[in-house]
Amino acid sequence: MEYPYDELLQLSGIQHFAFCRRQWALIHIEKLWADNYQTADGALMHDKRTIRSSMRAGAIFASCAGSA
Repeated sequence: MEYPYDELLQLSGIQHFAFCRRQWALIHIEKLWADNYQTADGALMHDKRTIRSSMRAGAIFASCAGSA
């Protein structure tokens, strides 16, 4: 059975629903979610960790590739 694209659930929506049903409704139904200083700060911290993690993974890959 196939479903129309607009009826499919986004993984982020499932995560929001599991975390907080009100947040899920604000974001996915009412379209009223807006970042505040706390969510913006959290996003920046998350991005910095992702960049640092990627840099470490690249350094590990480079050192492994060089020893082959």
